Amino acid sequence: MNFFPVGLAATLILGSIRLPSTLASETDWPQFRGPGGLGVGAPNAHPPLTFGPSNNVAWRIEMPPGNSSPIVWGKRIFLTAFSGGNLLTIALDRDSGRELWRRGIVPDKVEEVHLSLGNPASATPRTDGERVYVHFGSVGMLAYDLDGHELWRRPMALTKTEYGASSSPVLVGDNLFQLLDQDGGSHLIALDKRTGDVVWRLDRPEMRRGFGTPIVWEHQGFTDLVVPGTLWLKGLDPRTGLERWRVSGLARITCTSPVVGDGMLFTASWTTGGDRNTEHIAMAKFDDFLAEHDRNKDGKFSLDELPPGPAKQRFKHMDGDRSGFIERAEWESMAAIFERAENQAFAVKPDAQGLLSNAGVLWRFKKGLPYVASPLFYRGRFYMVKNGGMLTCLDPQTGTHSYQEERLGAIGDYYASLIAADGRIYVTSQRGVVTVVKAGDSFEVLSRNDLGEVTQASPVPVGDTLLVRTADHLALFREKPTPNSD
Repeated sequence: MNFFPVGLAATLILGSIRLPSTLASETDWPQFRGPGGLGVGAPNAHPPLTFGPSNNVAWRIEMPPGNSSPIVWGKRIFLTAFSGGNLLTIALDRDSGRELWRRGIVPDKVEEVHLSLGNPASATPRTDGERVYVHFGSVGMLAYDLDGHELWRRPMALTKTEYGASSSPVLVGDNLFQLLDQDGGSHLIALDKRTGDVVWRLDRPEMRRGFGTPIVWEHQGFTDLVVPGTLWLKGLDPRTGLERWRVSGLARITCTSPVVGDGMLFTASWTTGGDRNTEHIAMAKFDDFLAEHDRNKDGKFSLDELPPGPAKQRFKHMDGDRSGFIERAEWESMAAIFERAENQAFAVKPDAQGLLSNAGVLWRFKKGLPYVASPLFYRGRFYMVKNGGMLTCLDPQTGTHSYQEERLGAIGDYYASLIAADGRIYVTSQRGVVTVVKAGDSFEVLSRNDLGEVTQASPVPVGDTLLVRTADHLALFREKPTPNSD
């Protein structure tokens, strides 16, 4: 672990974590997946059961492209977008959808993103009711006040992954965190939310590409910053970045965020090549592969020297320093990750000292795993959706399934995370079909709602509304009153 505080700010903050001066209300959704990052609406939330482009629409407006989810504070909505070479932060009036302000930044260079699925505006903003914090992999972190005045800007290096950056900012007291797990130079950084100054930075060289967002877990008198990454789920002290505990069992690339409930921590992750019994990928020893394929005998591999197969397909992933070659250390590091990687979900319980370890793992489950969509703990059950449209419900204490890989009737990939409110689970396909399932041990589809557009952002249930971002629109849905019949 390479941990180093930066400047006096790191020393001054060690004593305590200051609570935010402004508290969220039951109709606020201040970050990715809402309060606590758990994806659960307030107890009094009652979003509509049926909705669509012409059904229960309070308002629907055109919106520039972006994969970030909207957030809500009071009467304002905030989200990011990318259009015309500009990285945009946009504020809207929640009641009408009227645009209040937008601020644009033209980056010197736009980060590389997936050609069909990616977008340079993929990280969801975070607000504390005083400022709005946004991260773009092309420029770094920015803070605005609620009226759109830029307060500070923290430049960061261009993201090193061909899928772009998507981990969202997280806030604990006065510390703002951004996770940047990449092909090279992975790190977690803590900034002073008031100034953007660096408080501490934790280098994570063992983490090779990741897209999950950390969560904050308060338990047993401790506050843990729970950080997903390659193979490991770690608990860090948010004041210092020092590691308190770790648990193994994550995929080699983790796109999901963990969740908590009933005193336990849950996670689920899947990546190609990590299924032990079917598609497990193993890499050859470097010297053996070198002897066969190093045509110019320079002791490393160029892209042209690699034969078709897993190594060639993952050339950028392994070439962490972007030298244009895969050298011994890069090869052997990735080979070790492939060797240990195993796709699974698991639950872990802390010991009496509030620490977690493999010894505290209650169960591991290896079916029906999500790729991008974060799982959900809701009303004493653990849910996850597998690409193809298959939902699984587990008992959180035992890991036994109430149902497994039940078909939602909406095929395709699932990138939006699971959301719950009012006894319902909202499951959103990339094709834009939101299937609403009754929470509980029995699988029951309550409705299917076709939005008619690609949908990758997670829905937001606040009050009696559901806010959904699609490829080209942002819509607020609310059930219309049923006319009285006399």
